[in-house]
Amino acid sequence: MPFRTLLILPLVLLLSPVAPSDPRLDDQWALRRVGASCAWDRTTGSANVLVAIIDSGVDLTHPDLAGRLRADGYDFVDNDDDPRDENGHGTHVAGIIAATLDNEEGIAGLAPGVMILPVRVMNARGKGSDFSIARGIRFAADRGAQVINLSLGATLMVSADSSSPEVNDALRYAQDRGALIVVAAGNDYVPLPNAIAVDNPDVLVVAATDSRDRKADFSNSGPWVGVSAPGVQILSTMPTYEVFLTSDRVPRDERFRNGYDYMSGTSQAAPYVAALAALLFSAHPEWDAARVAQEIRAAATDIRSINPELQLGAGRMDACKSLGGPPAAEVQPPRLPSSSLNEAFFGLLALAACGVTLILILLVIGLAIGGRRRAPRPAPAPAPVYVPPPSPVRPQPYQPVVPPAPQPAPAPAAPGAWGSLTVIAGPAQQRNYPLIGVETLIGRSEECQIVLIGDGTISRRHAIVRNDGRQVTVEDAGSSHGSYLNGQRVTRPVPVRRGDVLQVGQSQLRFD
Repeated sequence: MPFRTLLILPLVLLLSPVAPSDPRLDDQWALRRVGASCAWDRTTGSANVLVAIIDSGVDLTHPDLAGRLRADGYDFVDNDDDPRDENGHGTHVAGIIAATLDNEEGIAGLAPGVMILPVRVMNARGKGSDFSIARGIRFAADRGAQVINLSLGATLMVSADSSSPEVNDALRYAQDRGALIVVAAGNDYVPLPNAIAVDNPDVLVVAATDSRDRKADFSNSGPWVGVSAPGVQILSTMPTYEVFLTSDRVPRDERFRNGYDYMSGTSQAAPYVAALAALLFSAHPEWDAARVAQEIRAAATDIRSINPELQLGAGRMDACKSLGGPPAAEVQPPRLPSSSLNEAFFGLLALAACGVTLILILLVIGLAIGGRRRAPRPAPAPAPVYVPPPSPVRPQPYQPVVPPAPQPAPAPAAPGAWGSLTVIAGPAQQRNYPLIGVETLIGRSEECQIVLIGDGTISRRHAIVRNDGRQVTVEDAGSSHGSYLNGQRVTRPVPVRRGDVLQVGQSQLRFD
């Protein structure tokens, strides 16, 4: 290293931007996409702004969340004042909004300075009643929540027959008290609304996009969507103790990790918008919910050319532009908020004071090394690639007995496929699967005849296709997320025709 480089090294360190100390910040692609560092130059959020998370609860002791949680949350499942998360979903949502910034721990939320009100309305398996959800919304409004995040619901006409009058009344109650309601669009791939929001045009419905601003395959869309936000492979907090989603009650290949893990869904997109709304309430205390929602939509990035013929609201949210900055097309690496820069300045002054010692040490090392060149590192070994096992020999479909005829019977047909399934949408690997034999098991386990790769929501044994020689049927095999044929949930063996679409997990397959 040249001597003059060593002389200016402490000055370079002193003047360089200081990145937050959260060790997994670089894994949060969504923060860069929406311009988080630019937004943080303006505000990281005010502790006077309260965001209610109506969900499965929150890990109250998580080191990245404990300082951001209000102590007056409530559990409407067990009807007590302990809204501890027993599922994992609510903790993941909370981290996206308000995980602590620059604490040498995990990740950062988009609005790390605001407060979270944890409201538990979903049980350990992620199920909840309209009555509990409605009570949770009213409770949050009475506690002064300015933003209410609802990463829950059911897709109308696919998973729900109608909207809930109790929930709709509760939403109006909260809106009358000044709250902005943010609702996930739903994960059923269809242009159908979330039943929670269908009767309320004033809620802000959020669809999910990927790192290239394309609609996430699983995300619902439609004219009711107000804005879109990142929702694919989102890293956030998970409970530090065992909950349903991290336990052996979930198949191993669908199980999440404690502490931090990735999830995908409009459930992850909605809290990014809720966090941006909280930042706007922090920067503009005089604004009402309608003004905040209007600004979020007005500042969104137009993504129509990337998603032709899809209705994704005003576009993908832009935190930087919403707060008065430039569009977040090219976002610099996240920096410390201005309130932390003074501490960083004095810390680096101390580092510069050691510069002379550092220079002498490096000079000695440089002389010892001399002119030798470092040996090149060997290339890393390629990562192992999963290869499905060979398909076992399958029995042939039953063929009805043909009565004897005067003429000789025809030769039996050669064994082969009687149909096929083709992946047409979703995260599963795009390919065509032949249907051979009497019974075809679809899932992620090696015992399945059709092993779908790339979709973490597919169960080990998800669905079964049967051919008895008279008709072809499909039935659910006890999956976690259910199987759907042409948008209708499969609860018993259902006849199948060519052209029908089967949904397993978040992937769609067409019968041919």
